[in-house]
Amino acid sequence: MKQQVNLDIMSFVEQQILPRYNAFGRSHGLGHVQRVIKSSLQLASMIGADLNMSYVIAAYHDAIHHITSGKILFADMRLRKWFSAEQIKIMKEAVEDHRASASREPRSIYGKIVAEADRDLEPEVVFTRAI
Repeated sequence: MKQQVNLDIMSFVEQQILPRYNAFGRSHGLGHVQRVIKSSLQLASMIGADLNMSYVIAAYHDAIHHITSGKILFADMRLRKWFSAEQIKIMKEAVEDHRASASREPRSIYGKIVAEADRDLEPEVVFTRAI
């Protein structure tokens, strides 16, 4: 049976996290985070990574600055309903590590997933993000 994202987690993210992206404009707005979520889930499915973790990481990845977004994820006590302390630590690090300009490789497969999903190389998207 194909793994799917937990519907409670999806509902929480859609109601509490994704609306934050409405204030960020086109380059890092809701459309961007939705593309990163979709790509992250595709990559995670291909390699057998946890879809729930990949979904949450993608949703939080640009909540503000990558370091601050990791702190926001780590401090969000509501996530403890679904994830262990170790999983939350991994997710925080993945959010922190996702930047293409990072000086080191992501610390986990989850950081690699979101970093790759965040690389949207469509010419129109690259141009819009640069402006």
